[in-house]
Amino acid sequence: MRFWCLAILLAAPIPLAACDSGGEESSPTSTAPAEVLPPEEFSASPDGFSVVLSWSAPTDIPTIVGYQLTRDGRFLESIDPEETTFTDFDVKPGRSYSYAMRSKGQGRTSEPVATEVKIRIPPIKAARLEGDFDVHAKVKSQTGYESFGGPTSFAWVFRAKCREGPCDVVWKDLIDKRIHARLNEKRGTYTGDYKGIYLSRCRGSRSISSVHLVLKVIKARAVGGVWRATRIEGTLTNSETPQFGCVSAKAVQTLKGRLRADL
Repeated sequence: MRFWCLAILLAAPIPLAACDSGGEESSPTSTAPAEVLPPEEFSASPDGFSVVLSWSAPTDIPTIVGYQLTRDGRFLESIDPEETTFTDFDVKPGRSYSYAMRSKGQGRTSEPVATEVKIRIPPIKAARLEGDFDVHAKVKSQTGYESFGGPTSFAWVFRAKCREGPCDVVWKDLIDKRIHARLNEKRGTYTGDYKGIYLSRCRGSRSISSVHLVLKVIKARAVGGVWRATRIEGTLTNSETPQFGCVSAKAVQTLKGRLRADL
């Protein structure tokens, strides 16, 4: 057989590939990509102000090279093949979201699997009072003062005494840091007392005041994944006993405050 092929080559030059050990032409073979199945047990669960997605890798298929995740019909994330969970932090209370996921194989993707979830709106009383607030005050009533003056705008900070959720806070004036007190929380209302130098003067001297503060959270929203108080209102009662030859006095201010991060 070897001499016969050589004779043909000498007579008419043709590609050497025309001959093989069997004397017949060889033809290339091709394999279509295998079917890719979608992920299994795909589900979504709200976790505070995030959504946790979970799934299992499909079985009896070639190696998965990754997953493609969409939210409300728009691409959200490409996920590595070894992952089986993903947390979506970019969600808002009161909104519903629809998620879909496909498996990605070599050159093909699976049909999508889908799930929906709704983010619950927590009650106002569950909001956490924390951070810097700009507060505006207005005199509601006064007795014993020739005039109860002082600033009508304040910069206050609240520091929560717990790691999460609503709880007691430390209230402090950012301008006059001597003014501070612990406020006790109960169902979204904060109360506390401070005694010391505040706004009042008696015969030109700063008098010692007794201050009673009552604040209530009236508005909240998700800030950085935390249900935060963004608006507060309440009253501040400032009173003095007779001192420096001055009579006793009392003034009540109404308060409205707003979280600076919400401006």
